[in-house]
Amino acid sequence: MRVVVRVLRKRQVTIPKEVADLLDIREGDYLVMRVEDGRLVVEKVDPLDMLRGFLAERSGKGLAEEIDRERRLSEREL
Repeated sequence: MRVVVRVLRKRQVTIPKEVADLLDIREGDYLVMRVEDGRLVVEKVDPLDMLRGFLAERSGKGLAEEIDRERRLSEREL
């Protein structure tokens, strides 16, 4: 399936219903974005898997501190 979407104000995109249905993406789900060979790859992830990876990458820092830092960064982008 190939779908074209437009980047909106604040660099937002909408996941088309057909894609969301196909991948069972629902409100509140987590998606991971990464760049691979010059392409944007978006994957749905299990929140527990995401948390495990998050903790492994940031060993030594408190989870609350990291969540606050990420929140502040995302607020600046708005």
